Order: sequence, then structure tokens, then C-alpha cells
Amino acid sequence: MPLHRSHHLHLPFLRVDHNKELRSLYLMRVLRDLVNQSTFFFLPIFLYRSAVSLFSHAQLNDFQSGFLLIAAYFFVVRLVMLLTGIGFGAYATRAGVQRSLLFSYLLRALMFACLYFSSQSLLFLLLAAVLDGLNASMFWSNYYTILSQHASKHNIGKDLGFLQTLLQSIAAIAPAVGGALAGYFGFETLFLFALAATVLSLFNIFQVKVAVLHDKVSFAEFSRWLHKTRFDRLALSYAGRYINDATLFLWPLYVFLILGAVEKVGYLYTASLLIALAFSFFIGVYIDAHKSKKPFFASGGILSLLWLLRSQAVAIWSIAIIDTIDKLTANFHWLFFETLVVRRSQRTQVFSYFVYREMVTSIAAVLFWATVFCLILLSSGWQALFIVAALGVLFSLLVSDGVKRPQHTGRV
Repeated sequence: MPLHRSHHLHLPFLRVDHNKELRSLYLMRVLRDLVNQSTFFFLPIFLYRSAVSLFSHAQLNDFQSGFLLIAAYFFVVRLVMLLTGIGFGAYATRAGVQRSLLFSYLLRALMFACLYFSSQSLLFLLLAAVLDGLNASMFWSNYYTILSQHASKHNIGKDLGFLQTLLQSIAAIAPAVGGALAGYFGFETLFLFALAATVLSLFNIFQVKVAVLHDKVSFAEFSRWLHKTRFDRLALSYAGRYINDATLFLWPLYVFLILGAVEKVGYLYTASLLIALAFSFFIGVYIDAHKSKKPFFASGGILSLLWLLRSQAVAIWSIAIIDTIDKLTANFHWLFFETLVVRRSQRTQVFSYFVYREMVTSIAAVLFWATVFCLILLSSGWQALFIVAALGVLFSLLVSDGVKRPQHTGRV
């Protein structure tokens, strides 16, 4: 690991790793999340509305047609990621991480262009889903590899806490901005904004440097990892994290169906995030200083309970209270989770670790969206989804950093 120069954040006694690579990586992630929180935050609502208009003559009610299109879209996204993950991983080891990131952003720009035209034809929506999967498949493994290579093992909690603070600063503003754009000017304007922001973000990629990847990935090695007993708990924790995130991704649609206005969803989400924002960095300091997992288990229990309570939230104040408690608790729980994940990666097969993590997550995602598809056809409602999400949080408690386990040539 290279040496890192510490940096004061104008807060007493708080220090994080600070080098050119991490600065560029943080900027890349902040710009990406600006687009995600302003645009993808409302994608379920856009898909729901599109389905209602496209399938108005089908033998389905609005709820079924809307949810079926949402489930189909993200099923295609994750199926593409599953089929291309190892192939793109092998490409990154030959062509380099920077080139892979560049292609990822070009595909992402094309995706937003397809979303802009998707109201005219389902073909554009299908193409957008494919491009969404392709660009994500080329991005996340490379992103986490750079983060793992340049973050000090003793400061991972602070590094991720600082990054989470930056991301939540964006998330506290972007939903309100995106909701206003979509509510007053239409989703087409929102997609044009995302396209322009993505193109501008391309220039930051050239500032990101990473060591040459000597790691190799293959389906044969992935199969061997899956057959290792110590990988089972990790795989379940990755699946649990995705199930929680995917259901949380649908939560704005639930709020939209209650409030009836896109802009109100953005304003409410912004209000709850502002309350929780200030705690992120201090949580990272706590994680680095305290190794006990008791608060991690406690926060997981609270998040599971909140998912069960969400089915009873039918008024704006109950939604706001649940969202605020969720943000405060999730800040700690998922930051602790990501800290353990990155610490475990800092061995000799960093890139393989993250490629195979995305493969496992994609398998879980394909099964999750297939399950959602079936639940909607069987006329099951939000309650079933929230119960599945509560179980997903409990699965996330199985994660560990592996420090007490025997280490074998740096493998997971």
C-alpha cells in the first residue's frame, strides 16, 4: 500500500486519507450520484407512469402494469450485468481501468438518450435497460478496486464516512431539484439534464490513475469461490444488501402513490436527509475506533423493523418520521457494512473480489426482480416487498472483514 498524506477537514481531530487518486475518485462518485439522486431516484415513477399509458388497454390494473414494467426493466439490467461481468472484468485487466471507466460513461450517456426517446417506443426503453446494465458492469468493480487500493486499512471508516457525507450532501439537494424538473418540465427535461451532466463528468476520468491490474478473472475461478464455505455468508450478505437497496429504490413510488406529485416526493426526501446528514462523518470515526459489531446488529434490527412499519405509513408525517429514523440508522449500518467489505478486499486479489461480488449481487438481483414479477401477477402488494426487504437487512448481518479467518493466497 502507498503512503498517504492526511488532511484536516476543518474539524478537530478528524483526519482522512488524502491523495490525488482518492480526490478524483470522490469527485467522480459525487458527480455520478448527482445524476443518480436527481434522475434515477424518480425512474420507478417514470416507468410506472409509462406503463399506465402504454398498457392502458391490457387486462391489468395500473398497479400491476406499472410494477411489471419496473420489474422487467431492472431484471434486464441485472441479467446483462450477470452475463457481462466477468467478460468486462477480463477486458479491464487487458485494456486498463481508465479505458473501462471511459466506455462506461459513454454507454451511460447513450442510456439517458434512450430514456429521453423511450416515451415513443418500448424498444428505446429496452435498449436503455441493456445500456444501463453494460455501463454498470464496467463501472462498479473498477471503482471499488481503486478505492480499496488507495484507502488505508486503518482509516477506511473515516474515508467512507467522509465520502458518505459528500454523497448525502448531494442527496439532500438533488431529489428536490430533480423532482422540480420532472414535475414542472417533464421527465424528458430531466433526462437531458442527466445526459449533459454525464458528458461533463467524462473529463474527470482522465484524472483517475490506478496500478496495473495483474489479477485475472474467469468463470472457473468464480465457480471455485462459490463452492468455498466461507464465501456463503458473504454471498448472502451481498444479496441482502441488494434486496434492501432495490426495495428502497421503490420507496419513492410508494410515497408518490400516496402524495400524488413528483415534486412533493423530492421535497420530503430532501427534508429527511438534511436531518441525518451531519452524522455521517462522525459515524466513520466511531467505526474506525470501535471494533464491536453490537451496534451493527442493533442497527440491522431497527432497519428490519422499519421495513415492517413502512406498510402502515399512509400519511405524510408518518412517512417523514420513518424516513428520518431510517436515514439515521442506515448511515451507521451500511457504512459499517461497506467498511467490512473494503477491509476484506485488501489482499492480493482485490479486483477479483469486487468482480465476483458484483456477480453474486447480480444473481440475487435477477432472482429478486423475478420474485417481484411473480408477486405482482399474484396480486400481492407492498407488504410482501417490505417483508422481503426486512429479511434482506438481516442477511446483511452475515458480512465480516475476515480478519479472524485463515487467509489463503489473498482469496475471499
